[in-house]
Amino acid sequence: MVFSVFIDTELRQTATTRRKVLQKQAFAMEINEATQAFVHAHQNDDVRKLALHGCKDPQVNLPFALQQIKGRQKAKEKLPEHYAHDRILYPATLSLEQCSSAATARYKASLAEGNSLADLSGGFGVDTFAFSRHFSQCIYIEPNSELCDITQHNAQIFGLNNIKVLQGTLEEQIANIGMVDWLYVDPSRRDLHGHRVVTLEECAPNLTECLDELRTHTRKGILVKLSPLIDIKHTLKQLPGTHAIHSVAVNGECKEVLFLLDANNTPSKDTTCIAANILRDETRSFTFTMEEEASAQPQLAGAPLLYLYEPNAAILKAGAFKCIATRFNLQKLHPHTHLYCNNTLLSDFPGRVFRIEETIPFGKNARKSVAEHINKANVSVRNFPITAEELKKTLKLKDGGNTYIFGATLSDGDKALLLCRKCIGNN
Repeated sequence: MVFSVFIDTELRQTATTRRKVLQKQAFAMEINEATQAFVHAHQNDDVRKLALHGCKDPQVNLPFALQQIKGRQKAKEKLPEHYAHDRILYPATLSLEQCSSAATARYKASLAEGNSLADLSGGFGVDTFAFSRHFSQCIYIEPNSELCDITQHNAQIFGLNNIKVLQGTLEEQIANIGMVDWLYVDPSRRDLHGHRVVTLEECAPNLTECLDELRTHTRKGILVKLSPLIDIKHTLKQLPGTHAIHSVAVNGECKEVLFLLDANNTPSKDTTCIAANILRDETRSFTFTMEEEASAQPQLAGAPLLYLYEPNAAILKAGAFKCIATRFNLQKLHPHTHLYCNNTLLSDFPGRVFRIEETIPFGKNARKSVAEHINKANVSVRNFPITAEELKKTLKLKDGGNTYIFGATLSDGDKALLLCRKCIGNN
């Protein structure tokens, strides 16, 4: 009886191995020289037109080639290191859209150190590759077989020999990672129907259910990547043992929120928040604590002053609404209007700075007053009764130009339009 079970198990393992070999062979056929040459020749062409015209060479795997061309075009700005290698392979569009950019992957990799890390939601492998340059060993877990093959192939192209690829779900493979220094998890933010989700309970894996289990596999901690739409305060309650939160923006656009969790679930007396804005030549960070923000008491402006300050998206996402004012000695327009002012130009402010040229009350004559000056502008609103698009239509303005209009609520509750000129861009 025991012998027959052994034979059955051996046969199943042999069949599984044979299937994996066939998958590898099929994958290798897709990237033959003819297909590679077609990709290289048409890498800058319109993918839709290529699909319509087809290809006369029967050796070219056209669907796969189109996928590679589309991938290279998306990678040009997002993943320049990938784009620089002709032999790098790309997955379907959705996986490429969901993956980290090279810039944010490098930032994440700088937050953890040790000998071993397991990426529990491998995807296209961009984060795994970044981590592998900081750790002696990285384990990549991914249920999609094609993504596993692509990652293994690309790791060889980059010369990354310290990555172990495990195909399967987190639940299937968690026992195989043993104990590592760090765990990294980027929960899937798509439901079974492909719709976007945000909260932890909707994501897969559901960290509110498996966090205790994950902690049994790490010596140092868990790094969690979440959507920039996540509610930080609510999520902080769901992820006990969080010691730091990183709000990460690239050139002023918030891309992701990172939670760093202690391996032993040690309570933190005061969570540190880092708002990082990744620029072309540097990363500028604003660091504060939850306690500092809660106790800050910024001065309110009786009226808008000469210069208007708008914090970058990372700071706003991190929730540094009050301490940004006290740190830079600025006055807030209103407790719930996250715009600030003073009469002195601060060149090191982490965000955009404008010179206020005119303040116009928002009322029946607002459109006429604005029309006397301009016919196009860049319109934004903060703590305002209508959206930016609605305000633009109300004022009958076109997009663009050098004028910036902020619809905002002032300290006395009045609504106003602030007509500005930009002094300093996002930083």
